Amino acid sequence: MTNAYQDTLAWMYRLEARRGMDFRLERLTPVLSRLGDPQLALRCVHVAGTNGKGSTAAMIESALRRGGYLTGLYTSPHLLSFRERIRTGSVPIAASAVVEHVVAVRSAMEAAGQELTFFEIATLAAFLEFRARHVDVAVIETGLGGRLDATNVVGAKVAVLTSVGIDHTEFLGNTLEEIAFEKAGIIAQGATLVSGPLAVAAEAVVAERVKGQGARWLHFGRDFFDLAAVVEAQRRGCTLLGDHQLRNAAVAAAAVDALADELPVAREARDLAIVEARWPGRFEVIEGTPPVILDAAHNPHAAEALAATLDALRESRPALRGHPRVLVFGAMADKDWPAILRLLLPRFDAVVFARLPMARAESPERFVADLESGGGCDSRASGRVPASVSVADSPQSALDMARRLAANGGSVVVAGSIFLLGHLYRTAGGTILEQDLSD
Repeated sequence: MTNAYQDTLAWMYRLEARRGMDFRLERLTPVLSRLGDPQLALRCVHVAGTNGKGSTAAMIESALRRGGYLTGLYTSPHLLSFRERIRTGSVPIAASAVVEHVVAVRSAMEAAGQELTFFEIATLAAFLEFRARHVDVAVIETGLGGRLDATNVVGAKVAVLTSVGIDHTEFLGNTLEEIAFEKAGIIAQGATLVSGPLAVAAEAVVAERVKGQGARWLHFGRDFFDLAAVVEAQRRGCTLLGDHQLRNAAVAAAAVDALADELPVAREARDLAIVEARWPGRFEVIEGTPPVILDAAHNPHAAEALAATLDALRESRPALRGHPRVLVFGAMADKDWPAILRLLLPRFDAVVFARLPMARAESPERFVADLESGGGCDSRASGRVPASVSVADSPQSALDMARRLAANGGSVVVAGSIFLLGHLYRTAGGTILEQDLSD
């Protein structure tokens, strides 16, 4: 990578550390104006949700690309490289283009007298790249929430809401109703909303937004259902795994169909593309001795899905039935990691807590203290406490320890944070991402 690219990223990360988050979207207006409002040149699908939005966005992009369209895909965070966040036709943005677009955004910021955050700069850089590449359609994943998210300047004709659960309470609220209000904020006037199954409390809030915006609503379980092609592919073990991914696949297909007037995709092409879509680090099974499963599972909703998928897969795959079953776990301090541990630990014989080299990361000692106090793995609530509890000073040493523990017929699961997965993806055996991706 060039020095200019490294310097550009270093400046952005310093900015993130200094400014944190700022949710006043009006700050973007003068900067976007000086850039020629690149977001207005884009036809977009806007994807929000507590969980599943990344894999759903990947499926939508895959289907539209299979339909013959030049696609843009903007997602976050990344596993290995900033370049993963901005893709055209599935290809990561070039390092030189990152520099070019960030320089342009920085210049517009200075001219407007407005300093933006890391995520806002990244978002505007994505808009510039997609405009420069003349994409037919851009699939845009929200970063946090929706209503005040930097991506919510696109006015997408199709909005997607994969799920609503409790997460990011410090920014989005403490109830499903409050969080649903934030996420439903991506529904533009006259748009089509495609949603996964929602809790009653969240559904009522979304319904109010849909009505107020004069939008059309396509709801999983009412207007569309599981895709037969994806159900069969999961049965054969050749696609994204878990019942939650069946729902995500159905949502993705409905979103593609919602664009049919402008961007038609044949059903066979759509279904094949969704079956073949891959999203790194979301229940990614790495075969070997022992097998390793990678899953971000960074909030209770995701941990519940991981637990259910593990239970089902251990029934169908003999290689995963054995013992010891070892969990490698690390999490950010602002996450509800006690609830995640309560869901996951009963399914494991051993746990290795990894120390992450990040200021936001929770310390392994806190995890251990929680266990010892009967918090994260209360035997009365979970029924079983792991026989082995260890602490490792780095993600790599945690994985090495787990592999040794599971060597004789066991298996390893890495979960709790996408940042943990990022540190271990290559050495754990992950192969989905391009080999040249590194910062």
